[in-house]
Amino acid sequence: MSEQIIARLLWNKHKWSVWYSRSDFYKEQTKQFKEEGEPSMAVSIVDILLFNESWELIIQKRAKHKNHNPWLMDKTVWGHVQYGDPVDYTVMVETVEELQCPSLVVNEDEDFEQRLMLLKDYIKTIAIISHIDTDLVHLNKVIDGEDIKIANRVYLYFWVYAGRVKNVDQEVMWILYYNLQDLKNEIKQYPNIFTDDLKYFIQHYEKDIISFIELIKNTLQ
Repeated sequence: MSEQIIARLLWNKHKWSVWYSRSDFYKEQTKQFKEEGEPSMAVSIVDILLFNESWELIIQKRAKHKNHNPWLMDKTVWGHVQYGDPVDYTVMVETVEELQCPSLVVNEDEDFEQRLMLLKDYIKTIAIISHIDTDLVHLNKVIDGEDIKIANRVYLYFWVYAGRVKNVDQEVMWILYYNLQDLKNEIKQYPNIFTDDLKYFIQHYEKDIISFIELIKNTLQ
């Protein structure tokens, strides 16, 4: 049975569907894009960028057999928000399912720096995660070999973790570690090997990334 995800009509910002089959959503939106050139619905997803204690960003190379963005360099973790699941819960589930890494999401009304200071001695066993932004974005994805524009309601998170990560669901071929400048240089030189998602986040959230890295440095040193 296909997972039930949260989606909504783009022309009605307040009306969410009760549920939507993941397979049906992408099948319908692929057809919609080919006929109209624009998506008609948005799907809710979590996107997570992981930084280690050396302030490097961890990037995954997606498996060749994946239907979406195969063989491309991508964010650390991402996943659909399933109907009935809180977004923060989705984040914690995805970190375990994809990288076998337990995590703790710091609520928006809590002080992330304070929580990180309290828990810094434990970041080899648990990732500390901060919500950065929520936004509606239209990004191209390679779906079954074709470039399709998909609308995402993105819940973006940054997290810091000093422990080992392990791919456990076969979505990831391997994991690479980049400092921000090296990653920007490589995206500029080889843009076709990176997902539009990752390129978008690096471009639009560079200041947030720099601030987060500085926070890690100041807290963990």
